Amino acid sequence: MKQTKVICPNCGSEFAIPQHESTVQSALVIGKDSGLGIIQLPLAASGKKRVQELQAKGVDTSQYFAIDNPKTGGKTLMHWVDGVPTPVDADDPVMQCIIQGKTVPNRNLFRRWIMSQMFHGLILRKGLEGFTEWINNHGYGYQWSMITEELRVQAKLSGQDPENFRERNLWFDGDLVRTMLLHYVEQLEKYIKTLKTHKCKGVPYVKLRGENIFVADLDKKVYKPVRQLARRVHLMTPDKLYNTVRDFCCRTMYKLPYGTNQCPDWKDAYKGMGAYATMKNMLLFHDCQFPRDNDFYNRKSEPTEMLWQAALAYRGEGWRMIGLMKQLLDENGYDEKAIRNKIKAWRTAKSRK
Repeated sequence: MKQTKVICPNCGSEFAIPQHESTVQSALVIGKDSGLGIIQLPLAASGKKRVQELQAKGVDTSQYFAIDNPKTGGKTLMHWVDGVPTPVDADDPVMQCIIQGKTVPNRNLFRRWIMSQMFHGLILRKGLEGFTEWINNHGYGYQWSMITEELRVQAKLSGQDPENFRERNLWFDGDLVRTMLLHYVEQLEKYIKTLKTHKCKGVPYVKLRGENIFVADLDKKVYKPVRQLARRVHLMTPDKLYNTVRDFCCRTMYKLPYGTNQCPDWKDAYKGMGAYATMKNMLLFHDCQFPRDNDFYNRKSEPTEMLWQAALAYRGEGWRMIGLMKQLLDENGYDEKAIRNKIKAWRTAKSRK
């Protein structure tokens, strides 16, 4: 039988363990004759970056460890079950999330990075006049790359995390995509009118993405297909919607200049979702109280429920969510100095990882 060893993942030191296995009340003491091979101690003690990432997702890393597998020559993932080291089954929820490349679900986390992004937009705008101008400064293409990624995540959440899906889909859905497509057609028409017109046997044409298109055919070949797509997207399933938007951005959409106007409805949704996620994080993790002086305060309701009611009422009016967020910041003592200190603390913590 292979002798069992317990080693430290940091320094490689071997820990003393009993010669034989024994049972103490309901716990099992591993002995040298356990046949488990080399056991790496839980990585939580090593302080490695991967461990920090797992812990940030709510995984109790102290319950998992790896041992040598004499049959395969590789490692076997183990965890503790009632004091007994047990192989992790393939259908273990954490294993499934890792294997399928999905996030490890943890309802104690809610898109924390958005709060940092919103704070930067409110405070660290680098000479930009306001939050809207800060969004515009990301460029026209940003709205499409952002919503494509958002829809990708929603497609995964739709069947696995209905609550999270509901909160995200409130702002970014098929109706918004339809509006963005129609807005794109308007901006594309304006852009094409600025292009140089060529002629072939007296018939005018323009060059788009290396293709020569007669001006008379622009509506049929360029504008009409996008309008037809816009009429269908709001009826699509989350999976279908994501695949459609992804394919549109990669194959169909003509690239517009950086400074092209972004869709107003997308900017509104961006503000609404950003403010919502920021406030939810502040209520959950930063000991903040929901502001009392508004129509949604109810001392009998949970703060997050009051916030959700505000989101439902302000859908389509993201600037109102920004106003509510500023009210929450003010009433909880988050002035500009406090926000700057918070951003500085995040940067310091990130640099130490």
